[in-house]
Amino acid sequence: MNITRCPVCRQHVESPDGRFREERQISATCCDRCLYLNFLTGGRGFPARDTVAFRKHTRNEFALLPISLRVNPDPRFTGAGVTIAFIDSGFFPHPDLITPLNRILAFVDVTDDKCPPRYFRSPQAESWHGTMSAVIASGAGTLSKGLYKGIAREASMVCIKTMKRKSRHVSGEDIARGIWWAIDHKEEYGIRIINIAVGADGPELLTESDTDQAVEAAVESGIVVVSATGNAPGHPFVAPASAPSAITVGGLDDRNQLHEAFWTLYPSTYGKTMDGIDKPDILAPATHLAGPILPKTDQYRESRLLLQLLHATEAGARSMFTRHKKNLPELSAKSTRESMKHIVRKRIEAMKYIAPYHKSMEGTSVAAAIVTSIVAQMLQANPALTPAEIKDILARTARPLQDSSKERQGNGVIDARAAIEQSVLARHPLILPGIHRSADSFAFLYEDRKAETVALAGDFNGWDPLYTPFHGLRNGLWSCIISKPSDAQLSYKFVIDGRRWIPDPANRNTVADGFGGWNSRL
Repeated sequence: MNITRCPVCRQHVESPDGRFREERQISATCCDRCLYLNFLTGGRGFPARDTVAFRKHTRNEFALLPISLRVNPDPRFTGAGVTIAFIDSGFFPHPDLITPLNRILAFVDVTDDKCPPRYFRSPQAESWHGTMSAVIASGAGTLSKGLYKGIAREASMVCIKTMKRKSRHVSGEDIARGIWWAIDHKEEYGIRIINIAVGADGPELLTESDTDQAVEAAVESGIVVVSATGNAPGHPFVAPASAPSAITVGGLDDRNQLHEAFWTLYPSTYGKTMDGIDKPDILAPATHLAGPILPKTDQYRESRLLLQLLHATEAGARSMFTRHKKNLPELSAKSTRESMKHIVRKRIEAMKYIAPYHKSMEGTSVAAAIVTSIVAQMLQANPALTPAEIKDILARTARPLQDSSKERQGNGVIDARAAIEQSVLARHPLILPGIHRSADSFAFLYEDRKAETVALAGDFNGWDPLYTPFHGLRNGLWSCIISKPSDAQLSYKFVIDGRRWIPDPANRNTVADGFGGWNSRL
């Protein structure tokens, strides 16, 4: 993968694909996130409360911001070499999971040892939920031409079905059985993460819950367990979300916006477990997310036809209706072109279609899938991380929501970039303040126990302290990683609490700054 640096945010970016590059482009190498912000604002500040520019440049009035814009993950890490075990109601080999490479290592039905392999090749009613979680976390974006790809799009996966086919019920006993299957086959498939978006029937103490005990055993064996909290504020926690060692994920309603001013809490389950443990541990986006429609279903066919009809000529619309009227039950032969477009638009909105084969999703299940994909990035960046270390990094780097209680948000909203940065730094636990070089990056470490914020400003970012913030570590340590600049020499300063500019105290190489002070120099 060709990696460069965005000249605006200085973050690693993939090779630009031109999706937002038209008349107001600000640089040929800017990341899509900065370009999107620039289009929304005209370069004049934070985005307005809409997605008009994004929809204009994707040529789709129903499009949602993809996860890559919303969460801003580090694109150097795609989950390669990491296997995720998804435990859910059922699964289907969705094109985003099996093309261009089939990354599904196994389908397992822990409720029926005799379940034939062909069962998973046909879409079942119970197949959708698990497929949705897997695609959001690890989908390659095949059906959306890369727009709605998952963060861990190169991760492998094992799909463990827990819904009984006859009763259509998921029990805590079967969830526990699925967890134990993952533990027993951990070495065979290289399982490092378990994602669970289903729950037991009712709350139980840890000592009474087979499911929560299985979670604790999985974590003890070295597997990270990520679980959705559920979507019922005021209701008690159930296993596996109640397991002490699980990373329990609540929901953020970011209103399909990038700026935090618009963010609020999603109505997800929160509070204390039966054992008195506060949950959730962390939040992730849970609304307005592009999820897959199950292939070979009526919705799968209808979504494509309706979006085509919306832009068809009158003759084209009539022809489409004649050929596909059995898949368009809302329309009739007597519809005029205008009434047809009105009916089509209403149907698209009612069904929450956002693109061919995709619709808008919400719930903590999708939030848990996003956290799972970021954990896969962390393990790719540092395979030596333990489940406890990953949970600690996510907690330390999360961004608390203003005006929201800790009870409801846990440690706050996941910060994908900071979590990856800390995962990389954890490879070297004894490093001291200063500059630590690698083949393609510089890591700055600074110690200041009184600082509330620290930023890096220099030649590489136009001396703007907003673009390159440090992330707080333990014991007053602050860290920041940038790509190795192309310039032979680099001048910079640290900006403390947004107002105090100082040279790097660990760097003795300085140069006059022209204002009676000194810049640090590389």
